[in-house]
Amino acid sequence: MQKLFKDNPWFFGVFAVFLLIGIGLLTYPQGDLLIRLNDHRTAFADQFFRLFTRVGEGYGYAVVFLILLVYKRRAAWGVPLLGIGVSLVAGATKALFHQPRPYRYFEQQGLLAQLDFIPGIEMHKGLTSFPSGHTMAAFALFSFLAFCFPRKPWLSLTCIVAALLVGISRMYLVQHFFKDVYTGALLGVTLGAIAYQLLNQIEQKLLLKV
Repeated sequence: MQKLFKDNPWFFGVFAVFLLIGIGLLTYPQGDLLIRLNDHRTAFADQFFRLFTRVGEGYGYAVVFLILLVYKRRAAWGVPLLGIGVSLVAGATKALFHQPRPYRYFEQQGLLAQLDFIPGIEMHKGLTSFPSGHTMAAFALFSFLAFCFPRKPWLSLTCIVAALLVGISRMYLVQHFFKDVYTGALLGVTLGAIAYQLLNQIEQKLLLKV
């Protein structure tokens, strides 16, 4: 694990800054940050986050799978396995914590009138808020991609920024609270690191057999 940190200082450096800032943001009442984001909506951001949030879905995984299939064929097969792992962890944790989505929370608090929802966005209203599955999926995927190409600052920064934007999109679209995004990011990077380490172990065993 130490080698993973050493080989990816830019990714983990930015991620550490996010975690530290996040500790402060977690002290805010959970609805306040979403209301502030909603107050600063723009037409460009509406369209950008509406589209970019889908990077945390199967589309993002398909693109990264194809990229790795070209440049690191063996690593490519870790992507669908990572997707399965994310689905299992997200499903289990959501069922365990059973937390209300922002829409339901604001409805219960009588605060829906303070929010201006983006037209055409389907609002989730169930008890599946914690943690954010999209954020977990994005951080797992992009951390795995960054780890597959160590010591490349431009790629590490691109990956961590892309993952952060997916997390921001979940709050901008009023689908998740910050605590959902924060925890999803932590779990995602953990899953990405586990997947990469397992892949390395498998490759080493295969090389020993050659």
